[in-house]
Amino acid sequence: MQINIIMQKENENTIANAISECLAQNAKKAYFFVGNFKETGYKIIEEDLIDIKTKLFFAIGIDKKSTTKAMLDGLLDFTDDVYYYSNNDVNEFVSNMCIFEYTDRVEMYISASNLSESGIQTDLSLYTKVTYDLKDTMDKQQYKAQIKELLKLVENDGFNKLDKEAIRKLVENKEIFSTRQYNHSVMSISELLGKKPKPAEYKEEKNVEEEETKKEVEIPKVDLSDISIDIDIPEEEVSQKKSEEIDIDYEEEKITLPKDIEGYESEEDKPTEEANSEDEDVEYTDEALDINDMLFSKADIKLDISTKKEDKKKATKKATKAVNEEPKEVVKVKKVNLNSVTNFIFEASNKNSKELDSIRIPNHIRLMIPEFFSLDDVESEEINGSLYKVKKIDLKITDAKDNVEYEDKEAKITYKPGQSYLTFVSEKLNDINYEENDIIRIIKVQDNEYQIEIINKKMQEYKVWSKLCNQTFRASTKKFGMM
Repeated sequence: MQINIIMQKENENTIANAISECLAQNAKKAYFFVGNFKETGYKIIEEDLIDIKTKLFFAIGIDKKSTTKAMLDGLLDFTDDVYYYSNNDVNEFVSNMCIFEYTDRVEMYISASNLSESGIQTDLSLYTKVTYDLKDTMDKQQYKAQIKELLKLVENDGFNKLDKEAIRKLVENKEIFSTRQYNHSVMSISELLGKKPKPAEYKEEKNVEEEETKKEVEIPKVDLSDISIDIDIPEEEVSQKKSEEIDIDYEEEKITLPKDIEGYESEEDKPTEEANSEDEDVEYTDEALDINDMLFSKADIKLDISTKKEDKKKATKKATKAVNEEPKEVVKVKKVNLNSVTNFIFEASNKNSKELDSIRIPNHIRLMIPEFFSLDDVESEEINGSLYKVKKIDLKITDAKDNVEYEDKEAKITYKPGQSYLTFVSEKLNDINYEENDIIRIIKVQDNEYQIEIINKKMQEYKVWSKLCNQTFRASTKKFGMM
């Protein structure tokens, strides 16, 4: 057995490269015991898992913060031997160990970091490489005993087998990351006003108390008999009216909205059959007049007329004022038509050491702006035993930092169905050393003609383009925008 301690630096001696090399050498078996398996790390090793004969085994920790349904579905596409441990509880599964078993040796990589983009590519960290020589009897027995203990741990200590039904339940129970767990119910008016909602029983008791309180309150009476009005009425009838009290039933009185509310029409404004019948039955005689009826009915009519006239005057004044006033500045918001997007701008990730001639675009962007890439009608080609959609394009690349332009007539866009990204491929990209968070701007000139501009983060121009990157990629902190 041989033990080496290796220092990982940014894109140097990385765990990602070690995993890629081991899988490329056609290991017989590969075991991943990973407690914190993030989607960013999965995307880095995903391509290395495609079309390999290695038998894969995954024992991973899941949580609602970083585990996604897409990642779990992707793992099941490569192997059925996937087991998960819920890290949402108090006790968590903490590990980052990858084991690659060959005919003559075993390589084991043990790291303190998690399996994420930074953990296996850019973080400054130490990891251990353990090599077993299977030709040596002692090493072979020791390795077999250890791998047996690890598999027994997965079998007996809280791990569950992953399948499509298990993924559905994890999403439903919100044990993995899902947008559903961030849906909030709409607040009621009482909640917006800061009042706590009361249970139904409390409301019923409260209504009963209010009714009893209302019953105990005496209803005031209005006596109009002492009002002095100069009207020629026979004395006998006046004395009769003085002795009568006119009661107003306030319980039947309706609350009316102000007449100046636009679109509002009170019930009093609407002609009714009862009102018409009363008007027809009214007879004016020399007998005593009902003062109460006269006052209230005439007051309502006068108010209606005056308010309608005032409304017309106010409306006329407002219209005149609006014409005379200078037009105010109006801020217009332009909505982006996704079918006509010609510029896609985003913050770059670290340059992939395995694909120096490529720029990856997440697949959800392709689905968002399909017309920008136009891959639906492209014919498939076989590359390394797999079918890819390949679109040949003319590509101009501008390195804004060095003010250098490149032109490639044989560039292409490639996409493998089911893959989580598509790729712009050009040999000219080998000559450009862009860094993480530099701005990459892809311009569609025509259907088969594109331009790529790379803006370094130290340039003044960078500040302008970074403001347009106001959306965040899925499962990433990098941002993007489109025009």
